[in-house]
Amino acid sequence: MTTMKQQIARKQDELNRLKDKDRKLQTGQKIILAGELLAQAKDDPELARYLLNRVEGKFTRLTDQKRIAPLLDEMREWANKG
Repeated sequence: MTTMKQQIARKQDELNRLKDKDRKLQTGQKIILAGELLAQAKDDPELARYLLNRVEGKFTRLTDQKRIAPLLDEMREWANKG
């Protein structure tokens, strides 16, 4: 027979697993959507400009800025095609 504390611990573990599963699902969805937007922006200078205008200056952490800089440079090239 399990104690009330054990039952609570099991339920908390189950909840944590469900939260983790949900987080992974949301991350996957964001990756898919971002990939599609970038694929379209590559061939659509107007979309590339729009996305650049929306995100430039939004990255405040230095590590994020360094990581995203090459992609933003590439997007600027796409934006200047048209």
